[in-house]
Amino acid sequence: MKYFILFITIFVKFTTSTTNFDYESWDTSYEEDERPSISTNLEIPSFIPSLRPPPPSVDLEIEIPSNCKSDNFKITSLEELEKISNCEILIGNLHISNFKYPIITLKLEKILGNLTIEKSPEIVRIEAPNLQIISNQFSLFELTSLSLISFPNLKWVNVLNWTILPILSNVNFNHEIEGIESITISDTSLTGFSGFLADSLRLLDINNNRFLDVIECNVEEIDYLRVGANSKNVRVLFPKLRKIYKLMGILNVESIYMDELEVVEGSISLIDNYFQQIRFPKISLIKGTLSLLKNDQLNHVEFPNLNEIEGGLMVINNTLIENINFFSNVNIIGGALELIGSIKEITFKQLKLVKGSAIVKSTSPYFDCQKWLKSDIMLIVRGGKLECTNAKNEKTTSRTKEDGSGLDEKNLSGRAKSGSTSLSSSRSTSSGNKLDVDSGHNNHQHLDDPITTTTSDSNGLTLDLKFEIYNVILLILNLLFD
Repeated sequence: MKYFILFITIFVKFTTSTTNFDYESWDTSYEEDERPSISTNLEIPSFIPSLRPPPPSVDLEIEIPSNCKSDNFKITSLEELEKISNCEILIGNLHISNFKYPIITLKLEKILGNLTIEKSPEIVRIEAPNLQIISNQFSLFELTSLSLISFPNLKWVNVLNWTILPILSNVNFNHEIEGIESITISDTSLTGFSGFLADSLRLLDINNNRFLDVIECNVEEIDYLRVGANSKNVRVLFPKLRKIYKLMGILNVESIYMDELEVVEGSISLIDNYFQQIRFPKISLIKGTLSLLKNDQLNHVEFPNLNEIEGGLMVINNTLIENINFFSNVNIIGGALELIGSIKEITFKQLKLVKGSAIVKSTSPYFDCQKWLKSDIMLIVRGGKLECTNAKNEKTTSRTKEDGSGLDEKNLSGRAKSGSTSLSSSRSTSSGNKLDVDSGHNNHQHLDDPITTTTSDSNGLTLDLKFEIYNVILLILNLLFD
């Protein structure tokens, strides 16, 4: 009897417990209104300089005057700046703020620490004619009148962080800069970006530079890459880039060239761009999610060698894309498949497995949901749900078993409510196909739907699964009592 009580207790606990889904992983527990969001506000971490090899030609055996050594040098006036005028080498962090004079002239040759100049609206020009090395960070922040930076002999800096320099248009770096591993340039009037020697970068973030029309870099490996909200004509050129470790977000660019890119260990988001074509001839693996969202002029896409996407695949509201046939060699999609737009045809020649659900919404009268649902897609999708909405807003939902066989298929009687834009089996108001740019998804609100609630309980367990568990327990009990 004690065995019977034990197994019944296990059965009740299992079938009534709350399932904790890991939505970040895009796994087979994917649910319709629990989809991870893709944000154009890509969160980029702040970096502390790593322990790279020290900058060259730093001779610390020479005697350093006492006034040139301190943890922090805080400068707010010409008089305070004059106190370090005899220093060739400054050991410590130099921090200039609330500076009231229009010109800063530094006579230093080396700064073994950070150089930070901030919150000084009167500064027009910053000059350092002899400065060769900034061993850590070079930060400029909220210098609203700054128009010129002249560091003609600068050869080494570790982190470059320039933010809110709205009229900065002239930067004089005569040497190519070495030692760089993190670059952030935001809200300037610069017209070009180049001239940094680095095989690898942890961060490259170029955003909100309204006159910037060329971004060119020979870097080979990047952890985080973000380019967005620069000039509408900006061209992005990375001719040697082979690998991205974390995240690539490209927004509002006219063209992109990354022909050598092979592996992305994180996610790719191409959102709201102006290019007509994209080409990634060597990418074979994307370990995160691939998102093509709201690229209104895009009409040609090439991923000829892409074999596997470990996260989800989203192709949403790209106005001119009618035939999704450019993932001809993709075998596995590890998360959800979501296709929305004026889609006429969907072709995945080599696709064998989609671990998440599949959602299609087409505004084209030429797309037949019934035909698509009866194709091989039923054998491929293992995430539990297939959903298709046609141009008449008629929605069909089907669930699959883990072996790919169909479990249930139902069609909403009549049309969905006018303007329904749900990407899942919920219904929403008249927002049409409007994309929520902050989230990367169409706006939707969750409403209980009888299609999805008839086959599972609130914990996500289907009745079939409960009965299977129950039958297994009865079998074990019979064996025990026999």
